[in-house]
Amino acid sequence: MDQLKKRNLLKYAKNEYLGAVLAAKVARRLHSMHPDQRPDAEAKCTSLALKLITDGDVEYAVIEPEEEVEADLDEE
Repeated sequence: MDQLKKRNLLKYAKNEYLGAVLAAKVARRLHSMHPDQRPDAEAKCTSLALKLITDGDVEYAVIEPEEEVEADLDEE
């Protein structure tokens, strides 16, 4: 498998940290699949995850946690 270029990963992930987290999540999902169901049964899951991300085959959304709204419990 070709060596991954960081700039290729950053085309699809906002930063290196997000790219690493995304690759880990995709690799974990690939690992849970039977090898015959993976796009490349011979490739290692992490390498395959990075390839799928850099090829633009992985869609994701970042969901920001909502801030807690404190209830106003002051008695008048």
